[in-house]
Amino acid sequence: MPRLMLASILLLLLTNIVVLSGVAYNRSGEPLSSIELTERELTVKRYYSRMDEDSSTRVLLNWRVLTDDMESGFFYGRYRHPAWLDEVKLSNLGFDLDKIKRNKDKYLYQWDTHAIDAILVLEYQGDSYRKTLTFAEQLLDQMRKNAANDPGDKSLAKKIKQYEDHFVDLKVSETRLYAIDAGLDKQVLLEKYSDKSKYMLLRGEISLTWDDDEIAGTIHHLYIDEVHVPLPFSQVLVDLIGNDADYAYRAEPIPPRYKVRLNLGKRLEPWIELIK
Repeated sequence: MPRLMLASILLLLLTNIVVLSGVAYNRSGEPLSSIELTERELTVKRYYSRMDEDSSTRVLLNWRVLTDDMESGFFYGRYRHPAWLDEVKLSNLGFDLDKIKRNKDKYLYQWDTHAIDAILVLEYQGDSYRKTLTFAEQLLDQMRKNAANDPGDKSLAKKIKQYEDHFVDLKVSETRLYAIDAGLDKQVLLEKYSDKSKYMLLRGEISLTWDDDEIAGTIHHLYIDEVHVPLPFSQVLVDLIGNDADYAYRAEPIPPRYKVRLNLGKRLEPWIELIK
């Protein structure tokens, strides 16, 4: 056997051993969290037919943040500045805000150099989700009162319909998983958020932007935002959703069609235990 081919085979074997060892370590012992999510939080990214044996089906992790600008956050989910990610939190995470402020002209368009790795805390069906629902309901009530005082305002009537539709989405089909905190010490966060059926920790990146003349923090992304669905669970998904995998972009919201038991391991990497 040629040396190059032998070296390639050995490299492939070594890579597989390293990967499988990491997976085994991550899943060893009791999971750090075990949460039953639904299609609202984990939507199928790719669809396979019944005859397809490809096990690379994945579900996409959907999450939001609670913002200071609630009306904007009502619609735009994760694409705003989390209310809890203030300057104190940013400083605690390791950002040198004084240096950045003193050199605003230098750093204004160089935010890619101002990002840190952190551990994000995601909360399922908690205070952030309830606050979003309460705000949306109060906002609609106020808009309806305004419309009653000015029944000829067609633009307001159109806006109310838009908000009513989105309020239904919030209650029926949009995610209830919210990023609520971040830190650098895994053990500290595990002790603070000890309810394993409510909180999960995932690694991600926090970056900075300018909001007018103020520095604002944003969650740039999670490092793991898709979860592999192995056989036989991928076939279970096919059986549950039939020929229609397009859940997120439906004209009319529907209740979730499946539940997923998602576990989190020692390396803060999630895996699927059960789909039903």
